[in-house]
Amino acid sequence: MSMDSAYPDGTEQQTSITYTAAEDENPSEAVIVALRKASDRSPSLDADRPGDDMLEPLFNTIDPDALDALFSSRNGTSTRSGTVTFTHAGYEVTVSAAGDVTVADA
Repeated sequence: MSMDSAYPDGTEQQTSITYTAAEDENPSEAVIVALRKASDRSPSLDADRPGDDMLEPLFNTIDPDALDALFSSRNGTSTRSGTVTFTHAGYEVTVSAAGDVTVADA
């Protein structure tokens, strides 16, 4: 995981983190881990009552199963490429076929 927050001249820049998913980790799971790290909060388990220390549920923004399917391997080979970018709970989230998830302030 990497984190950027300032330019070399000391001026502030957009804060972002990049998380690399484990080989057995689905993209939607990696997004949740990256959002937790970026926000120091957990996704809400109750869509109707997210707590102050919890993020909005991921499924309110994107279908986690569809995200996983976009980057799933076919016939045991990993030939997928590309990225998906969406905004969730005030963060811009970019998921790549390589397994990297970048979360930045929106």
